[in-house]
Amino acid sequence: MSKKKEVKFRHNVIVKVAKLLLKPGIKRNYGYKFKTYKELKNEGPFIVLGNHTVPIDPILMGMSFPFHLYYFATEQIFNLGFLSKLLIYAVNPIRKAKSISDMSSIRKAKQIVNEGASVAIYPEGNVTYDGQSATINKSIVKLIRFLRIPIIFFITKGLYFSNPRWSIHKKKGKSSSEITEILKPEVYDLMEDDELYHYINERLYTNAYEQNIEKTLFKGKDIALGLERLAFMDLKTNEPFVTYSQGSFLKSKTSNFHLEYLETGYVKDLDGNQMDLIHLNKETIKAYRKYYLKTDSFEFVEHMFLEKTTNNRKKKIGKHSIKLRKDGIEIHTTDTVYNYSFSELVSLSIQGKKKIIIYTEKDTWLVTLDDHSSPYKYLLTYQFYNEGEKLEDADISKFGL
Repeated sequence: MSKKKEVKFRHNVIVKVAKLLLKPGIKRNYGYKFKTYKELKNEGPFIVLGNHTVPIDPILMGMSFPFHLYYFATEQIFNLGFLSKLLIYAVNPIRKAKSISDMSSIRKAKQIVNEGASVAIYPEGNVTYDGQSATINKSIVKLIRFLRIPIIFFITKGLYFSNPRWSIHKKKGKSSSEITEILKPEVYDLMEDDELYHYINERLYTNAYEQNIEKTLFKGKDIALGLERLAFMDLKTNEPFVTYSQGSFLKSKTSNFHLEYLETGYVKDLDGNQMDLIHLNKETIKAYRKYYLKTDSFEFVEHMFLEKTTNNRKKKIGKHSIKLRKDGIEIHTTDTVYNYSFSELVSLSIQGKKKIIIYTEKDTWLVTLDDHSSPYKYLLTYQFYNEGEKLEDADISKFGL
């Protein structure tokens, strides 16, 4: 029995129409400049690797290619009912579980390539929080070896400041993209796995502050709103979960800790000292680790919207509460308390701007937090717990996204 074809003529037609409709809005909202690489039309197939800075990265990447790209996508977009069916019909994304390796996705990608089409993936798997590239999963090397096709490195600039992952409102500035390199199999075949992994890291690594050489300003309304999603520590008192944003400022409920977010993407303290959000992120992680190590136990309770997800559907449970502990998480519903030690979890990840996904052996929970709550604190607490006795001496770069 022959396999069902993955590559359909309609995918290219639908994508071409979508590009025409979306192009004006993207240029207007993001000040986005790009080139369409028409010379690649009859080339390939390729695997396109990109840096991940904003949720609409796949749409922006697709604008530059004269053919449809089949993207690896988080399993959560396959749980949206009719919308998921529409996406599968229109563009046929490749399902991949977030934070968990998935051989079925690799096999589907291989079939797409065998049918002559190109695939695309964001190896970081996560949109950056602070402006520099997130950690790349080493499984990308396995995928590349398996497909053995040319690699296109595609880099965007300026998008982080337009719509930071922590931000509630978008900001207007300038952004652009380009293909920086095409790496052929006969070249990377000569590399050891570790060498290829480091090569990919070097080519995809971006720092939004280093990219913004012209010091472009990114303007908007209430430009600091949501910054507590990233910076949830009062860095003056070392107290967690007390910061809040207002207009262009990040403040604390318990001290005069005060940062102003500037249109350049930096923050400024009361003494006029400036730092970028990469540094602010590191200071937040350090402060929270210090608090975590010196505190025997703690509990933080907040409201959330709960859903249970499966491969094919999402069940809404409703508005309930979640408790973060030093050693685990409790999900409180009307009838039941689900009590999970971090040691029991298969994985915990952040989705989008205000959601966490909790993977257990039996269930997958999707937790949507309030607009001003930080999903980051859940991820860091989970990472700290898993580090165990090595936490105090661990390199700070091990934590976060």
